[in-house]
Amino acid sequence: MSMRLLRVLAAVLALAGPLACQEKAAPTPPPAGSLRMTVFELPLHGLAIALETPSGALYLVDTGKKEGDADAGKDVIAPFLKARGVKEIAGILVSHPHRDHFEGAAYLLKHFRVKSFIDGGIEGPLVDEDYAKLKTHAREKGAELRTVRAGDVLKWDDALEVTVLGPPKTGVAAPDKDFLNDNSVVLRIRHGANVLLLPGDIESEGRDSLLAHPPADGLKATVLVAPHHGFSSGKRFAEAVKAETVVVSCLADYPDKKPRSPGQAATEFFGAAGAKVYVTAWHGPVEITSDGKTCAVRTAREKK
Repeated sequence: MSMRLLRVLAAVLALAGPLACQEKAAPTPPPAGSLRMTVFELPLHGLAIALETPSGALYLVDTGKKEGDADAGKDVIAPFLKARGVKEIAGILVSHPHRDHFEGAAYLLKHFRVKSFIDGGIEGPLVDEDYAKLKTHAREKGAELRTVRAGDVLKWDDALEVTVLGPPKTGVAAPDKDFLNDNSVVLRIRHGANVLLLPGDIESEGRDSLLAHPPADGLKATVLVAPHHGFSSGKRFAEAVKAETVVVSCLADYPDKKPRSPGQAATEFFGAAGAKVYVTAWHGPVEITSDGKTCAVRTAREKK
């Protein structure tokens, strides 16, 4: 190798070293007056969503799962909050007491001030005892506990209309295997002309309940977080929602489930209805920003 080439390589390495150690720039805050929703890419199956309101408050809807050394609260959500300088979580809403939706909250309650903890108030033998312990922990840490059902309104921001569409006050009758899913808290968030629909893990009975008692202006939404990680769809429900954008929180592959790839199934199903579909397993975390008129979507990567 010539001396000249060695000098060039040395210069390149000298430049590369410091650049490799530079910290990433802090995330850009949403434009003034905007609502930003981030659907996280999780290391384990689950769902976790952050909502940054126009006034600057931050709410979480579900918090993912904990298994072994992996913890969605510690590994994904907490770094996100710290990068944004968030020290106080205005509220954590757990759609239903399945581990892939609530376990990440324990770490967050320990390391952040949480003002409120909201759920659908489901109790009984189907509810894991660890969830009851989590609620006790939340109360001991100073969070206000609140139970919501269809018709309730959450005052999260003056620029938003946050309405609970489900479950009904009498609950949704469903088989034990689907009971917790079908009684998920369903949120409808209106920001100007845009509507975000977050239906948790509702299955067929949960969808039918929404279709039987829709809000006065219907179920139509600009953005839909796919029910039950893309495993649940329903033609009548999709036609009623008519979402322009659908976000699916799932893993790339479930060898023991049908469909094996809920992301692919949801892409085909909702895509056929005209929606643009984003899958966290393919696109990474999906960020949607509403200015009250239009919605802008940003992803961490393109689908491979």
